[in-house]
Amino acid sequence: MSVDIAVENENLKNKLNAYEEIIKKHEIDSLTELYSRQKFFSEIRRTLDADSDKRFIFMRFDIDHFQLINSFFGLEEGDKLLQYLAFKIRQFSLILPSCIIGRIEGDIFGLCCQLNGSLTMLQAMMQQNIQSFVGGYRADYELRIIIGIYPIEDNSMAVESIYSKAVLASKKCKESATGGGYFAFYDESMSETIVKNQRITNQMNVALKENQFEVVLQPKCHLQTGKLIGAEALVRWKHPENGYLPPSEFIPVFEKNGFISKLDEYVWSKACEYIRSWIDNGFDLIPISVNVSRCDLRTQNLPAKFAQMLDKYGVPAKYLHLEITESAYMEDAQVIIKEVQRLKDIGLHIEMDDFGTAYSSLNMLNEMPIDTLKLDMSFIRNYEKSPGKDVILSFV
Repeated sequence: MSVDIAVENENLKNKLNAYEEIIKKHEIDSLTELYSRQKFFSEIRRTLDADSDKRFIFMRFDIDHFQLINSFFGLEEGDKLLQYLAFKIRQFSLILPSCIIGRIEGDIFGLCCQLNGSLTMLQAMMQQNIQSFVGGYRADYELRIIIGIYPIEDNSMAVESIYSKAVLASKKCKESATGGGYFAFYDESMSETIVKNQRITNQMNVALKENQFEVVLQPKCHLQTGKLIGAEALVRWKHPENGYLPPSEFIPVFEKNGFISKLDEYVWSKACEYIRSWIDNGFDLIPISVNVSRCDLRTQNLPAKFAQMLDKYGVPAKYLHLEITESAYMEDAQVIIKEVQRLKDIGLHIEMDDFGTAYSSLNMLNEMPIDTLKLDMSFIRNYEKSPGKDVILSFV
């Protein structure tokens, strides 16, 4: 049987084109026409291996709160924004040597290029060009681009590990961002912090079960008479191996992972135990102030929880003061005010802590159901140098 060579060649050509199209779809992101994650990482690997004697940097770009843009403006608008950022990164790459660009996933992009000059020079260049990423798109919402930068120290390092370090820099950047465009460089302390925080998370439930958390009382005294008029409950972690850990090490971790609510409830019960022991021993009673976090205020039936605790220990409500930071009122203020009012309705004394740090309006202050204001130290520091503060304090 004879074979038509021309027909066979045409069939092979069509198959080859189909395979090339499949490969292209696999390697190129269809929306932005940048490399896909797999192709992007493989190109970085090839480049690092080929130029092992040269120094490179990896940048990770993402749009802060991109999901909100999709929710408010729609997916089509979200896609346009992704294309815009891809275009801006291409523009930025023109001033950098040997650039590889890719869309890693969603709103996350990456760029890898040679590092010419010092990190100080790179930082100066980033500061000059950062606004170009956020300007010129739309005026009806704030566009925030987060850039995590990792100067690659070892070209043989796995690309996934390189990317992970840029992710840590991005997280640090988001924690400290206060403007329109932000970038942060990775440093080893970021990895150390992650490991340290994970260790704290792994140990926190056992610590609570084994009563490693100690509740100590800081006295409150009347400035004119020196008389003891109250106390504030403070928590300390007596670690079996590391000794006492300062609250600054574990409280921020607990606030992020939600464990703070369990710890707060533990402190509330310990405060009630103190007051109960004073009652049983015939001592003069003073109120104890305990912290109530933003997480606690979102707990269902919080007033009922306090009522049950006071009833369990036989403690009058007036001897338990609840400290709520000013910043807790800043998010969903009316909802928080209603919840605090419910706590006040069962007889609990409400204190606003850290007043003067969260810029609440004096009008809002008038609506808040509070009994005591605790001025933050920064509010009255250098008081004599700020003559306008006496007017504010007089009003308060």
